[in-house]
Amino acid sequence: MKSIKKKKVLFVLVLFIFFKANAQNPVQEFNFNGTLNSADNTVSFLGTPVFVNDRMGTPKGALRLTNKAYQGVVGDLPQGNKPKTISIWVKFNAVNTANYIFNYGTPVNGQYFALLQQPASGGNSDLSLIGWGDTNNITISVPLVKDTWYLYSVTYDGNVTKIYRNGQLLKSVSDIQRSAKGYILSIGKLNTSTAINADIDDLKLYVVAMTDEQVLEAYESSKPTGKVNETSAVNNSKKVSNPTVKTSSAETSKNIEVYSDGKKIMETNGSNISDLPEGTYLIKVINSAGKK
Repeated sequence: MKSIKKKKVLFVLVLFIFFKANAQNPVQEFNFNGTLNSADNTVSFLGTPVFVNDRMGTPKGALRLTNKAYQGVVGDLPQGNKPKTISIWVKFNAVNTANYIFNYGTPVNGQYFALLQQPASGGNSDLSLIGWGDTNNITISVPLVKDTWYLYSVTYDGNVTKIYRNGQLLKSVSDIQRSAKGYILSIGKLNTSTAINADIDDLKLYVVAMTDEQVLEAYESSKPTGKVNETSAVNNSKKVSNPTVKTSSAETSKNIEVYSDGKKIMETNGSNISDLPEGTYLIKVINSAGKK
């Protein structure tokens, strides 16, 4: 009896490990490494592509969309209220216009699944998950920086919808209908309208609602090397105030470098640092008298 029980426990453990491991495996992914084909070459987006450096700096490793959309027939798109996760890396080349990231479904109340980043104003932009019909939409205001790579992830477990950026949960909402049906996945479009000026990379589709931990792990394992983790993306993060830089007779001046997600976005003497939008930044103070 003990041997049988041990075998049952081992079998259950093996199943648990199997399902846990496969929960984070996409059923379909597009790496855009010089091709519009999926990673397993079973599906392809249609169009004439323009490939550029990806977030790691690899040539022809990402797809550039400049007011151009692509569509593909993806048979693995979850239908109706079935669980789903869609993740995608995006670098916006313009933030003063709308960027339609992805969508599928029918433009009917509660039967659409689309992610878009609205035009930025004052450094912030509304990130919206469109379900068609105002009560089915979710919007959160976030800081938005041009030429910066972000990982967007959207999950739905049949009841709860969650939106993440760079592994951080931005918003969670329950009891909103998500009955998207259809197998045409579009990037750069919202219904029949096209609007995007961005580079995209590593679009992944899952048929499970990934957990907070799994979303964060996916970001940590795929983020650009040397980048600083974005610890807060919502607009209630603390503002960066003007730093007080003390100088002595031996110090003629000091330069301040400001980084976001590991990318230097400003070099200043501190006089205009308050112009930065709300967010979390890495600030590096350098004694210019000692610079080589």
